[in-house]
Formats: sequence, structure tokens, C-alpha cells
Amino acid sequence: MPEPFFIVNPAAGNGRAIAVWRRVEPLAASLGGCEARFTEGPGHAGELARQAAEKGHDRVVVLGGDGTLNEAGNGLVGTGAALAVVPAGTANDWVRTFGIPADVREATVVAYRGRLVRTDIGLAVGVRYFFNMAGIGFDAEVAHRVNRHGSVLKTVGGTLPTVIALLGTLLAYRAPAARLGLDGETVEVPSLLLCAAGVGRHIGGGMMMLPEAVADDGLFDVLWARGMGRLEVLRLLARVYSGGHTADPRVLTARCRRLTVTSERPLALHLDGEVVGTLPVTLEIVPEALDVVVPA
Repeated sequence: MPEPFFIVNPAAGNGRAIAVWRRVEPLAASLGGCEARFTEGPGHAGELARQAAEKGHDRVVVLGGDGTLNEAGNGLVGTGAALAVVPAGTANDWVRTFGIPADVREATVVAYRGRLVRTDIGLAVGVRYFFNMAGIGFDAEVAHRVNRHGSVLKTVGGTLPTVIALLGTLLAYRAPAARLGLDGETVEVPSLLLCAAGVGRHIGGGMMMLPEAVADDGLFDVLWARGMGRLEVLRLLARVYSGGHTADPRVLTARCRRLTVTSERPLALHLDGEVVGTLPVTLEIVPEALDVVVPA
């Protein structure tokens, strides 16, 4: 069996990934060895993942966060190589759905000895694939603030950067009218606070945005919330961590294979926490498109 190929993003977690790699490297050697490359800039993880698959590596291990995972995953789709992750980013939301341990040593062992499962992925048509969640509106604006002020906010890691960015977004966000197309059925939303669609459950460092999402059912879980006052938004978002926000009558959910979203003014769109543009957008589910490594 070819040795795993590690993609290390030295910028992940505001540099914490370097310390993680120092712990992982000797363990990887004891587990059978590896080949490793450090990313050198945006997009490089995807190139490295594709090259690793072409060289015959059957497991590509991302040592970084959700953004690095997204890049590497886009390079792996269609190659037959499996994706594994040792979490070393700011939020690390993808690993929560798949049960990857937060402990670095345990996650490394899973990367070598875990079993393969097939997962659905999403496609933002004309943009790229995503592997956890796409978000529109309020949560995308929060992601934009986290990324824009990353050198300050990401030093603390976990959920706190999202909370800080959330408070700033709360003061500035104005909910526009929007239209959702769910497998061809149209839903008019007079004021859209946010819309999320994905195969994973968590975003923002542990917020359980889509608590019922299943990664291999061939469907997106979709959630959207109507606009509301600032205090109401705060109360709602406080319940997202437990998934209790879905009980609010202003929060609606559905499942679909294809989602289109348009709005009366441009709204930010994020894929796996990285803002990639604005509406309009079409999202399509790609069933069982990628092998991922999970605990045995």
C-alpha cells in the first residue's frame, strides 16, 4: 500500500498547524511513513492533492482547516484517492460530522488505520465543489469578517472568532428579499436573514446549523431564516450551538438535490467557510462522490 501523502498548510490556525505537524511527523514515521508537502499559497493544496493521486497515493491527509480541506477535496474529486484530515485550523467543522478526533495523535492514527466511507459533496455551479456547507447572507458575512480580520480573530481559534465577527455583522446586516428554488419549487422570502445548505452539520467552530444533515443520503439539508430584530437574532443564534434554532417558526427547513438562490441585492456566498462571491447561485448535490477516512 502506498504511504499517505500529507498536505500541510503552515498558515492554518494562524500558524498553529506548524506545531501540529511537529507532533504528527514522528508519529507518521512510526505508523509506516509518509510523503509531505507544505502549501505555498491559495489554491496550492488542490494542486498537491491532484498530483499525489496521480503519483498513486491512495490517501491524502490534510493537516489544516476547512479551507485547506476544501482546496484539497477539489483536487481529489474523480481521482479515486481518499481524503483524511488531521484538524489544525480555526474552526475544524467538517471533522465534527465524521467523528474525526480533535486529538492530534488520535486523528493521525485514524488517517492511517481508519475505514473508508463514501460521502456526498456539493457543487456550486460555475464555482467549485464544497464538502461541508454553503452559506448565504448573515453567516457568509460573518465568515467574510473572520477571514478579512484573520490575523486578529484566528489567534484565539475555536468559536470565539465567529462570535466576535457575528457581533459586528449584527450591526451592519440588512435582510433583503430573496427567492429560493428547491428542486424547482419556488419559495419567496420577503427578508432573508440567512440560508444554509450542506451535507455536514456544523459551521463557525461548532455551530450546529444543520442538525439533521446526513452526509450520504443524496440530499442537501437546507435551512433558511426570515429577517428579525437584532435581539431576536442574538437569541436565535445562541440556540444554533445545540441545534435548537430549528424550533423557531421563522426558521424553515427542507431537503433537495438542487437549490437556486437569488436576491434583490448582492448577498455574500461562502463554501466551507470561505467567501467565494455573491448571489445568484445554483447548488447541486453530487452523491457518493468522494471516499473519506473515518474512525474504524
